Amino acid sequence: MTDASFGVESWEYAAIRAVQFVAIVGLIGVLALRLIVLPRFGRLGAAGDVAEAATARTFAWARTAFGAIGVATVVRLAAQHAAMFGTEEHWSRTTLWALLLQSGWGLGWWLALAGVLAGWWATAKERRRRAYAWPVLVTTSAAVVVSLSLSGHPAAAEKPALAVAIDVLHVIGAGGWVGSLAMLMVIAVPAAARLPEGERHDQVARLVTAFSPTALGFAALAAFTGTLAAWRNIGSIAALWSSGYGQLLLAKLALLSVAVLTGAYNWKRVLPALGSARGTRRLQRSASIELVAALAVLIITAVLVATPMTVELAETRTPQAVHAESGR
Repeated sequence: MTDASFGVESWEYAAIRAVQFVAIVGLIGVLALRLIVLPRFGRLGAAGDVAEAATARTFAWARTAFGAIGVATVVRLAAQHAAMFGTEEHWSRTTLWALLLQSGWGLGWWLALAGVLAGWWATAKERRRRAYAWPVLVTTSAAVVVSLSLSGHPAAAEKPALAVAIDVLHVIGAGGWVGSLAMLMVIAVPAAARLPEGERHDQVARLVTAFSPTALGFAALAAFTGTLAAWRNIGSIAALWSSGYGQLLLAKLALLSVAVLTGAYNWKRVLPALGSARGTRRLQRSASIELVAALAVLIITAVLVATPMTVELAETRTPQAVHAESGR
């Protein structure tokens, strides 16, 4: 018997998913910073000390992200067990077999666990400058992202392969946009801030110049795939305000618009003004607003993934069910 007080829609379970989402977005951001932004920064005449210091810190942040995802993955197992069998049901071979080996959720869980363990191992190898570490990190990160889709709405779609592919690309787009911005502000900009006064602000400007095309490309990917997924999940424009899923989606879009508009402001107004202390302060303020809005979007997403989609509710309202309701 499932436990209504601790179901997949409970705030406790949503909090677990939110931690996992934030960590995955951060992990993708680390990869985008290390593999795209910093090499582009180097081609723009970057200070060697900044690139080296930022690169060194990406190792620790990747390891932290994998650690957070690992903790969330283990806690999700306990939470899913309670949601499926009730908090009074003791763990047993039968319940674990049903949960981990006879369900699509279990497949996603095993994939996440394997990705976390391999990613943790790869971060240790990267510290020793093993050449294959970053390709392994990219592969394991992809496995973790796919695991999210396998335990969410896309896996239950009419065309699950297409839905999972769209969802995976959406998460990658969001991580490459918001995650790389977060890592830019906590890894790269502080590294530039340690330079002498006459150099630091010019290096911050070069960092943002290297970052902007990356952010635009990933944001476009997130917007396109998010639009496809939203249309598939709600089925009609009217469902945006007539269903719980649609209302949450509207709240997500409102917060997302704040992040998008702030990003556009950064691109049009802040970027041209960089190169001075005032420009760096403006960047820090506007980036903080964008990241807070993005964090709120991730929290709403953690609730959305367990909210019945409008198209699912429509499918359950068969003609027989409607007739039965009208006769009451």
